[in-house]
Amino acid sequence: MAAAVAIAAFAGVLRGFTGFGLALAAVPALTLILPPREVVPCVLLLQVVAGLQLVPSTRHVVDWVALVPILAGAVVATPIGTAVLAEVPSDPMRMAIGVVLLVAVALLWRTPTFQTRPGLAVRLALGVVSGLLNGGTAMAGPPVIAYFLAASDRVDVGRASLLMYFFLLSVAGTAAAVFAGLITARTLVLGAMLLPAIVVGNGIGHRLFGRASAEAYRRVALALLAAMAVVAIGRSLLG
Repeated sequence: MAAAVAIAAFAGVLRGFTGFGLALAAVPALTLILPPREVVPCVLLLQVVAGLQLVPSTRHVVDWVALVPILAGAVVATPIGTAVLAEVPSDPMRMAIGVVLLVAVALLWRTPTFQTRPGLAVRLALGVVSGLLNGGTAMAGPPVIAYFLAASDRVDVGRASLLMYFFLLSVAGTAAAVFAGLITARTLVLGAMLLPAIVVGNGIGHRLFGRASAEAYRRVALALLAAMAVVAIGRSLLG
């Protein structure tokens, strides 16, 4: 349990600083010491709490013009992605995601922002891709993270938009987990034990963001995005 608390605190710091990454850090590490069936719904619950902690103070800078079409596309495409998962092996999909993501990180490292803001059709398409990945591989984040890192002139706007996006996704995911009967008494007890660490870590990450430069934020966010790519490739190779 001490190890689980430390993992939760570290994941909270990442989420508070970058606006994403809680599941990336928490799920693989926690499943080394706890059953995945308990970890995944627990992390969903913790992501809702982490969102409730920071979303109210950041919602005023969310880029709703970009976020609404992305959310709409993701909501429509997620069931399609789930259906595709039944027909297409997920490991090749994860490999493709990881390779494309590494290329995107390399491009964003050299060219930080878009020269012109992508139009509505691009944002809708991005949401569809995110939804397909969410339903097919449970990896909705990479395309949206890359978009806000490249499309937002201000890092606080991109971070707030990511916080809102993942908060809303976690609410939907938690509702689905409840419907599927995955939220049990053990899940709630585990979540209650890890909650203080998440809250403290989330707060520390939020404070660190307030003190960090825009360049430092981008470098940490891109490094975390690259870690997502490596995890995706690793999972595909290990099957």
